[in-house]
Amino acid sequence: MMATRLLLFLCLTEHVFAKEPPDVECLVMHLEYIHCSWNKDRTPEVNYTFYSWFSYETTRECPSYLSENSINTGCKQPYLQTGDRFSDFNTKLVHGNDSYEKKHELKERVKFNPPTNVTVQYGLDSNLWLNWTQISYRKVESQVRYRINNKPWMKPYYPVSAGIQYYCINLPSSALYELQVRSKLDYMVGGGKESLWSDWSEPVFWGSKNSSTDVECLVMHLEYIHCSWNKDRTPEVNYTFYSWFPYKTLRECPSYLSENSINTGCKQPYLQTGDRFSDFNTKLVHGNDSYEKKHELKERVKFNPPTNVTVQYGLDSNLWLNWTQISYRKVESQVRYRINNKPWMKPYYPVSAGIQYYCINLPSSALYELEVRSKLDYMVGGGKESLWSDWSEPVFWGSKNSSTDSSMSVWTPVMYGLGAFILILLVMMLLHHERIRIVFIPVVPKPSPKLHNVEDWFQFPNGLKESFKYNERPCPVREYCQVPESDNESSDCSTCSGTADQTDCSVSIPVNESDLPTSCSSSTSTVSPEEEKQVSV
Repeated sequence: MMATRLLLFLCLTEHVFAKEPPDVECLVMHLEYIHCSWNKDRTPEVNYTFYSWFSYETTRECPSYLSENSINTGCKQPYLQTGDRFSDFNTKLVHGNDSYEKKHELKERVKFNPPTNVTVQYGLDSNLWLNWTQISYRKVESQVRYRINNKPWMKPYYPVSAGIQYYCINLPSSALYELQVRSKLDYMVGGGKESLWSDWSEPVFWGSKNSSTDVECLVMHLEYIHCSWNKDRTPEVNYTFYSWFPYKTLRECPSYLSENSINTGCKQPYLQTGDRFSDFNTKLVHGNDSYEKKHELKERVKFNPPTNVTVQYGLDSNLWLNWTQISYRKVESQVRYRINNKPWMKPYYPVSAGIQYYCINLPSSALYELEVRSKLDYMVGGGKESLWSDWSEPVFWGSKNSSTDSSMSVWTPVMYGLGAFILILLVMMLLHHERIRIVFIPVVPKPSPKLHNVEDWFQFPNGLKESFKYNERPCPVREYCQVPESDNESSDCSTCSGTADQTDCSVSIPVNESDLPTSCSSSTSTVSPEEEKQVSV
């Protein structure tokens, strides 16, 4: 019973104690041999026999084992099958009854040795040229990196297409350059993003870290060229300076600039109108040492500040800034101003080439300070890196102590007044045409089932409400008319009179005789009370 349980336990835990198969990795080294290894994680416990074959080939045992502590850990075999170089490659490890097979795609597993014969030279074209050698270079792409004065490597690295074994650095300075190159299989012949780069080549150097021969040149105001070579420090020796434009003869500096009797610069005329923006070449010579450099003058033109800068308040109520600059049709400008010594208004205001004025619309009467500067226009060779001149001398207009708020235009109060006048005029017109009526309507209370005095519904003032209370009794009014006794008795008129109750008041309303058509007759009769005709009013 115990034996059965033990056997069952071993069967269930067999996968835990089973040996993990070794993983074989292969690289094609420099297109010369295949290097396979199976000790990536750890050294194997047993000696495996290694077999390999390409598709449609017979299996071959490893001709040259690589070992560690007498244990086989890899294999190195020739890679001469040109036709099968990038075919599937099969491997097999065998030990006793155990065998482990694996298929490898060699296209992504090619690694070259670093390039050789790496050299760097300063060419006649004033450029730095890096050259190297790599096998099968038509199938190999490369990558170059360099750094200056031991600073970090310049990035990104610079690619070089397959079939090319050189690289050019344009117009290097005379600082210390350190360069390296590496290679990998080109993607056109099977390589890809996962292709392996070779190690970097041995570095090559050019220049000197302590060199003080870096020449910088400026075209000053289109009148002369100012070159200097003391940017970092004063040179230790006196260099002779030469310069020339393309297809021109080499000339020595006509006027040196010096510091403590050491030449540090050169000033020479700039009168070659046709060559003004051509490449300019310089050369420093001292004994057997010479340093050449090519300069692009388009980006190195610097003007003097504009002159004759004036500001005027025009008849159009605008502020006009004017100035003068040489070759103004080739020069763009920039204006800046500030109010009451506050920070300069930004961004600065551009002025196109050919224009030498600027307008500030409807200025306030505060203190204005204005300046202008210039540079070569991009249409004639300038660009973003072109040099601005220094700012001109400032010009002023207005007064800082003005009682008018500098942030308010002179037209602002005028517009406010005009708007108020128009509003008042509209109100008067509406009132004149009885388009506006103000009616006060009291709130009508909600009716109640209980009867209340109607006067309580209205919200009258107390004094006005008391005036509606009457204490006098009303007086009834009656009108009396005399009627004839018989129809035969003729009478030209009748007399009517009105009386009222004499209790509280006495009112008599006689009939106006003038209203009768004729005069009364002398014959009258007395009317009895029963025959009275009452008319109540």
